[in-house]
Amino acid sequence: MLQQWVIVSATSAARPWSGAVESSTSTDVPEHDPDCYLCPRVTRAAGSTNPDYKGPFAFDNDFPTLSDIAPSGEEKTNPLQSYAPAHGRCRVLCWSENHNDTLASLSESKIIAAVQLWKDEYTALSEEENIEQVLIFENKGVEIGVSNLHPHGQIYATSFVTDTAVRMRDAQANYAKNNNDQCLLQDMLASDLVQQDLMVEKNKFWSVIVPFAARFSYETWIVPNRKLNSLAEATDAEMRELALCYQRQVKRYDILFARSAPNVTLLHNAPCDDHPDNKHWCFHLAFHPPLRDSEKMKYLAGFESGSNNIVNPLMPENAAATLRKLAEAQK
Repeated sequence: MLQQWVIVSATSAARPWSGAVESSTSTDVPEHDPDCYLCPRVTRAAGSTNPDYKGPFAFDNDFPTLSDIAPSGEEKTNPLQSYAPAHGRCRVLCWSENHNDTLASLSESKIIAAVQLWKDEYTALSEEENIEQVLIFENKGVEIGVSNLHPHGQIYATSFVTDTAVRMRDAQANYAKNNNDQCLLQDMLASDLVQQDLMVEKNKFWSVIVPFAARFSYETWIVPNRKLNSLAEATDAEMRELALCYQRQVKRYDILFARSAPNVTLLHNAPCDDHPDNKHWCFHLAFHPPLRDSEKMKYLAGFESGSNNIVNPLMPENAAATLRKLAEAQK
């Protein structure tokens, strides 16, 4: 999907470790925090007051990275200095009114509502003029630098297609052109290796897999069993099962890492520009847990930062087997 090599080096996991060790202990989090800018009835830093909301709640970020006002100015391209105007929408998505909730702890009705918000926001933002990509994501856990523990995600809707999306689009388009217009992700999902060794869960509408070239030790993807360009094409039944499937997977991470597990979640919907190769895109949701095990973080140090070839210290087949056992225990 990124057209990049990953080095799988299971022997590196056995190296002596005297670096930082992550604690699995957790502190009590209140149900409502009057100092939290995302809790109901709290006045945010920019002066707006949150309503007394229940369930999911979305609003424009008070301190956006991108302005929603289309900038004036011209594009300049030369070999040494290039620039171009950019704008977009930055949204905050609160999953619940309760400060101590997580997506793993929500009731069935609340997790379904939170996931439906993904679809609603993507559909609305993708139809806005000059928006070319809508990236929905969640940063969870103090381990990855999250400053606000309220259960929430974000959206960056941009006037350009991001670098990763360009790589993914090119990879899927190239595969289709060289394989009788077949879908890269659907063929990957149907392969014997994925079905036999990399499958974590398969239900009526979705499959949870460890990707063949996983960049994180316990990286997983949720892939639709039929090709979906984006969540806008998902049926109500597919959205409901996505919500429950998603929750089962984050619960597995909580059990595996013995805590409310840190994670970066990315929803890879097709870009919404008019590029002809968008038709080859298949939606998938990616989990990037930063922990190698319950005590060790995955850091991108010298070689990986300098080469952009990630070293995974765990065989993807072994990661899938571990997660599959947890999935079987949930039944």
